[in-house]
Order: sequence, then C-alpha cells, then structure tokens
Amino acid sequence: MRVKFKPGAIDYLKSLAFHTHVDDFALSKIKDINKPLVLEIGVGKGDYLLEMASNYPEHFFIGIELNASVLSVAAQKLADANLNNVLILTGDVKYLLPKLSALSLNYIILNHSDPWPKKRHEKRRLTYSTLVNEYYKLLEEGGTLIFKTDNDDFADYSYITLSSVPFKELIFIKDYKGDYDFDAKTEYERKFLNKGVKIKMIIGKK
Repeated sequence: MRVKFKPGAIDYLKSLAFHTHVDDFALSKIKDINKPLVLEIGVGKGDYLLEMASNYPEHFFIGIELNASVLSVAAQKLADANLNNVLILTGDVKYLLPKLSALSLNYIILNHSDPWPKKRHEKRRLTYSTLVNEYYKLLEEGGTLIFKTDNDDFADYSYITLSSVPFKELIFIKDYKGDYDFDAKTEYERKFLNKGVKIKMIIGKK
C-alpha cells in the first residue's frame, strides 16, 4: 500500500481516545474489557474494521497499522461511527505481540497483507513461521485465525507455514465467496473481486 504522507495524521491520531502508539500500549488499556478480543493486523483504510465493529458489538476489536497516514483515514471513519468497542494502534505488530497475554485472543485477522514476494524479504511476511507461532500462542482455546489474500503464491506459502502449528482444523478456500459467518470485505477485496480475481481464505481453529 503506497500512500502519500498525510500532514497532520500523527497529531490527529494522538488526539483520539481510542488510539495509541504500539510503544505506549500496555495491557492495562484493555484489562477491564469483558468481551472476546479480535486483533486485525493491517487495518488499511478501515472498511473491514468499521463494518466488523459495527456488526459485532459483543466483540472488542484491536487494529494495528504501520502507516500513520493510512490509519488516520480509518480513524476518521471509526470516529464518525462513534464506536466504543475499538482500539487502534500505530506501529509494527512485532512490537505488540510480546505485550499481549497468551490465550487472550478470540480471533486474529490477516487481510490482504503485503506478500513480500522476493525470497530475501520472507521474514517480513505476516505469515512467516516465527510470527505464526506467536499467533498460535495468543489464540485462546477454540480461537480462530483468518487469513485472506488475492495472491496465489502468498496463499500457498501461508498455508504451509500455518500448517506447522497444531490447529485442530485448517481450511484452505481457493475461491472464497464471502460467505463466512464472521467476516466483512476490505477495500482491496472489493477492488480485486471487481477485476474477477479470486480471493483465497485460510481459516485455522485452535
């Protein structure tokens, strides 16, 4: 995702009660939440997060995005919706994961992540084996990891790395029709569907 720097984005995010930087995140920010926790890694412009938080108020959504300019677009949508079950973070998820408690997440969502197709960039993929192991530890028993992509090679790679942890069920859908019961479309998903590109989905249940 290449987005031009948006002046004022960082200051705007700092002004929001439902935003924090990953460096400033502590478990105390969510300790009083008595709802199943959902982590979306890579919020983008926020269409998915907005729809999910609106449709599933019984869940609490944590969304993290590396690009502050992009996240500020999502933040404006969330602020307009006046939702109270969302926390968004600016920063790299690798600094967030160690701060979370094991067995604390009901869902982990990976939507249309950068596939980093070159072999030398493999460790940057959000389904690299080290990260996959961390995701598995953070999911509660019965928790679910959901992965979606338009990229065939990235989907195949991710299925292999996700197969390395002992999910009790791992489903690979190579032509996802949007009929999963806990889901919404992202901006990327709509764009690729309009072009006739098949969406690949992997669901792992712990």
